[in-house]
Amino acid sequence: MARRTAPGTYARIANALRQRITDGTYAPGDQLPGEAALCAEFGVARNTVRRALSTLETDGLITARPGVGRFVPTSKPAVHTRYESIAADLRHHIRSGHYRPGDLLPSEARLAKRYGVSRHTARHALTALEEAGLVTCVHGKGRYVSQDVPR
Repeated sequence: MARRTAPGTYARIANALRQRITDGTYAPGDQLPGEAALCAEFGVARNTVRRALSTLETDGLITARPGVGRFVPTSKPAVHTRYESIAADLRHHIRSGHYRPGDLLPSEARLAKRYGVSRHTARHALTALEEAGLVTCVHGKGRYVSQDVPR
């Protein structure tokens, strides 16, 4: 029987790598360690590392070059959709300390009004932050900044 990885492990790995990118450990243009090295460092299966890397790629923090490796891009990617723009703005507020770990984020309705979008678009932005491990949803209570957010 295969060993199971604890739920959320990929998000913790993604957050650790995100912190290294944010603090300059991995500078623009740098190649990240390979999957095997990351598996050994974090003591997890390759699929868990791939999921963490996929999260960072979705967030635009790394790019993959097939057959070569994964790199920190030398320029910031352009924001393509409204929900990505909202998520980027909220991510900035979280990283800058405007929203601190444990803080309740504005509701979907408030975000929709603030940004002039539908609740669906606001929900999509919040879901993207949840998938990145920055936000935790407490059903019936709201969405909160995760306690282990890298600074």
